[in-house]
Amino acid sequence: MSILKVVYLNIKSKILPIKKGIVLALGYFDGLHLAHQSLIEKTLEIAKEKGARSGLLTFQPNPKHFLGKQKIKSLLTPHNMKINLLDKMGVDYLFVVHFDHEVAKIPHKQFIEKFVLPLDVIHVVTGFDFLYGYKGKGTINLLFDDGNHEYGVTVIDELKVNGEKISSSKIRELIIFGKVNEVDKYLGRNYTVEGIVIHGFKRGREMGFPTANILTIDHFLIPQNGVYIVKVKVFQKEYFGICNIGHNPTFSENNNQSVEVHILNFNQYIYNEKISITWIEKIRDEKKFSSVNELINQLNIDKEKAIDYVKRITDNKLPHS
Repeated sequence: MSILKVVYLNIKSKILPIKKGIVLALGYFDGLHLAHQSLIEKTLEIAKEKGARSGLLTFQPNPKHFLGKQKIKSLLTPHNMKINLLDKMGVDYLFVVHFDHEVAKIPHKQFIEKFVLPLDVIHVVTGFDFLYGYKGKGTINLLFDDGNHEYGVTVIDELKVNGEKISSSKIRELIIFGKVNEVDKYLGRNYTVEGIVIHGFKRGREMGFPTANILTIDHFLIPQNGVYIVKVKVFQKEYFGICNIGHNPTFSENNNQSVEVHILNFNQYIYNEKISITWIEKIRDEKKFSSVNELINQLNIDKEKAIDYVKRITDNKLPHS
């Protein structure tokens, strides 16, 4: 498998043709959900048939946020995660156009002439709702003419799950309302965020529940406040745990949201280490307890629920003795 090559472009970039030609997917691809995956798989399939390279052309930052059409700045798949996922899928090239006011003002035909045709594109693959160029006036019906008929065009139709369109907005909605156990139906995997372990108040350790306090990075979208069963990856190994998102109301903390993970069967020094958290299931809402002992009792219940979950999936994967 070839290694993904990432090429950063802006309005002044001189763009060179790709040897053997390229089949190019167009879009923003936040989430890289099942509909995106279908589009990318089609891109790879056509590239293989034609003996060409495969690639994606996307934007950074998010055009919808930059133009004020999307208030939420947080992302499902920030740039570095997107690179890793595309690399695993076997894509050859990722072209990242720096989206600014100048790029936003390019008319749709000039956009194709500037960023697509110079790559020696032989085929374009995109979704049914893809828009490009100034004020999104470029549509899938114009892609062929805007490219001077120099490439073929494949449009991926809308994909649905249980009658509902697979979309980044649907996935965001589920995460925001804590329904993380439903995300994989649309995303094709459980939702994962990344962060760095930082020092906290160390109250968890005093209560017998040491926690890793996480400073999330890259503007990941964080689920609704509450307690979750999670899978944690640190030092390239995976563990299960319980994660609390919230404001520590029992201790009357300030309004800063914290993300704290108690990792099961784990006792290592991980300050300043990178960590990933995969959200499996919400156990309960955040709650203010009348005493520390009441909180400890609840944490024990939460931990047992996580242990029971691990036992269930282990039993499903391994034959009984």
